[in-house]
Amino acid sequence: MEKVVSIDTIREAFDLEVISSGVDFEKEIVISAVHKPGAELTGFIIDDIHEIDNSIHILGKEEVTYINSLSNEKMKVNMDTYFTHNFPCIIISNELEVSNSFVELAYQYRKPILKTTLAIDNFIRELRKFLEKELAPEIVINRYVFLEIFGMGVLLAGYKSAVIGTTIELIEKGHRFVTGEMLTIKKTSEITLMGENAYNNDSQTNNYFLKVGNEEKINIVEYYGIGATRNSKQINLVVNLEKWDEKKFYDRLGIDEETQYLLGVEIPKLNIPVRKGRNLAIIIETAAMNIRMKQNGQNPALYFLEETQKLIELNRRKRIGDNKMGFIKGLSIDELKDRFDFEVVSGEENMKDRHIFNSALHRPSLEFSGFYEVLQEGGYKKLQIISQSEFKYLERMDEARRIEVISKYMEYEFPAILIVDNQKIPEYFLNICKERGHVLLKSEKSLSNLFIDITEHLEIFFAPTITLHGVMIEVYGFGVLLKGKSGIGKSETALELIHRGHRLIADDMVKLTKFPDGRLVGKAEKVPYFMEIRGLGIIDIKTLYGLGSIRESKKIDLVLELKEMVEDDYMTKADYSEGTIDIMGENIRKVDLYISSGRNAASMVEIATMRLRAKKLGYDSDNEFERKVHDRDRNLKKYYFEEE
Repeated sequence: MEKVVSIDTIREAFDLEVISSGVDFEKEIVISAVHKPGAELTGFIIDDIHEIDNSIHILGKEEVTYINSLSNEKMKVNMDTYFTHNFPCIIISNELEVSNSFVELAYQYRKPILKTTLAIDNFIRELRKFLEKELAPEIVINRYVFLEIFGMGVLLAGYKSAVIGTTIELIEKGHRFVTGEMLTIKKTSEITLMGENAYNNDSQTNNYFLKVGNEEKINIVEYYGIGATRNSKQINLVVNLEKWDEKKFYDRLGIDEETQYLLGVEIPKLNIPVRKGRNLAIIIETAAMNIRMKQNGQNPALYFLEETQKLIELNRRKRIGDNKMGFIKGLSIDELKDRFDFEVVSGEENMKDRHIFNSALHRPSLEFSGFYEVLQEGGYKKLQIISQSEFKYLERMDEARRIEVISKYMEYEFPAILIVDNQKIPEYFLNICKERGHVLLKSEKSLSNLFIDITEHLEIFFAPTITLHGVMIEVYGFGVLLKGKSGIGKSETALELIHRGHRLIADDMVKLTKFPDGRLVGKAEKVPYFMEIRGLGIIDIKTLYGLGSIRESKKIDLVLELKEMVEDDYMTKADYSEGTIDIMGENIRKVDLYISSGRNAASMVEIATMRLRAKKLGYDSDNEFERKVHDRDRNLKKYYFEEE
C-alpha cells in the first residue's frame, strides 16, 4: 500500500499560516521531493515531469518578486497555465507578500497557499527530511533486537539465549536499546534504513520491551532508566549469533564481506559463532567500531594483507645465501646505513648486495702492522671500523709503506668499511677504496658510543628466535603468553583484556628472541597490532582502542595454557596447575587454566598474573595458606591438651 501525507499534516507539523482558505487540505502527497518553480511561472508547460506535478511548490523571494511584477492580464495568462500542473500546494516565506490576484487565481484552481516562519532554505531542508521519513517504504518485523552501540545501529538475531544475554550485558555497559520485539524499518534513501520502535509509533507512552520468553518481557526503562533507550536509529550492521559448529569455516580475515538485503538496501552482516569462553558483548562492540572504521574509508583486513606481503618480501631479502641447513640470515649494509644514518662516501651502488652475517665487529689495527691471520680466519666477513687510532698509526708510516699496507688490506671482500669520529678520510685511502669497489661509510659519532650501539643492534638482529602459536599480552606490567588449541578462545580472551586496559603485543604468531642476557622478548611475527577474531575477521587494535592498548615488544614472564574443562573433570581435576616450561633453554613459569561455561577467562588470566606478581614480591598464597592451616591445627592441639 502506498504511503501518503496530507497537506493538513504538514500544516500542523510546521505550524504553517493559511493564506488561501476554503480549499482541500486533505489532498495527499505521495513523494518526498520539493520543487521551486521557474519556467512554469512564465506560462511554459512542462510535460511528463512527475516531480513537478506531485511535489509541494516553494516560492522564495525571486519567484514572489516575479509574480508581483506581472500585470493582471499577464498574471491570468501565466497562472492559468501554471495551475494546470497537478501539484498539491504552495508554501512561501512569512516575510513575503504575494499579490491578491495570485491568491484569487490559486483559490479558483483549489490550490492551497501557506506561509512558513522559517527561512526558505531552512524550511526546504526540514520539509524534505520530514517527507522522507513519513513517506519512506517500511516493514514491521519482530525477529531482531535493535541497539545503538558506539553510535552504530546494530540488529541482533539468531541464537535466542545468546541474543538476550548479550543485549542485557550491552545495555549494562552503557549502550542504548531501541526495541527487542516490534521493529519498524523505513527506507529513507537509496542506501539508508532507519529502525524505529514500532510500539512507540502507536502509543503516547514509551514502550521498550525485551522479550525473554514466550510471554515474559523485561521493561528496559524500569530496570535501566529512560537514558538506556532511544526511539530510532539508522541501521548499520546485522549480527547473527549462531551455535558454534566445529565443521564450519568461520571467517578470520574479513576480506569477503557478507551483506543482508532489507527493503532493497545492502546492510553489512556478520555471523558470529557462540561458544563458551567468548565474550559476545565485547566482540559485538568491536564489530560496531570496526564497521564505523570501514565507513570512514579504512579497511584493516586489506591493509593487513598488503603489509603482510611487504613483510614477506622484506624477509625474503634478508635470507641471503644457501647452505645445507637452509637459508642464512643477513643484514644488508643499506639497512644498517638507514638505521644509523651513516653518510655514504663511496660504493653506494653496492650497498644492497653487501651483507653482514653475524654481530661481531672488526678493527683492523693488527692488519695495518702486517698481521693478517685474524682477517683471513673470518675477520673480513665483519663490518670494518676504523677510528682515529688506526689513521694516526698509518700516518707514522712513509707513503710507500702506507700504500702497500692499505692495498693489501683492500684485497679482502668486506661488507663495508665505517669511518668513525667524523674524521677527514685521507685521499690515498679513499682512492684505493673506490678502486676496489668497497662500500665506505662515515659517522660523526665517537667510536665508544657507536661500537656499543652497533653491537647491540646486531646482537638483537642475529639473536636466536622461534615463533610460537599464541597471543601475547602485557597484563599488570608482565608479559603473558596465552597458548591453547585452535578455537579455545585465546584472541577473544585477549580482546577482553584489552577492554580492561591491558595491552596487546602479538596475536596468533608470536616471535620470541633470546637476548644475550637470557631474556626472551616477544613481538609480532606478522604485522603488529592486528587481531583475528572468528566472525569479525582482521581488526586493527591500535586504531580501535588507541595507542594505550598496544606495545611493540615485551619480555615474557608467564605462559598461560587455556584448556577446556569437560564435565567429567569437574570433581577430579584441579582448575589451576603451575609449573615451568623450557623455551630456548630458559625456564618460564607456566600455568594451566581450565575454562568452561560460567568462568571468565580474562579474569582468570588477571588472577594468575597477580599471583606471579605477589610471588616476585615475596608472597606465596599457597605457602601462606599452609602456614595458617598448620598454625590452626597447632592451636587446636594445644587447646585440647590444656583442657585434658
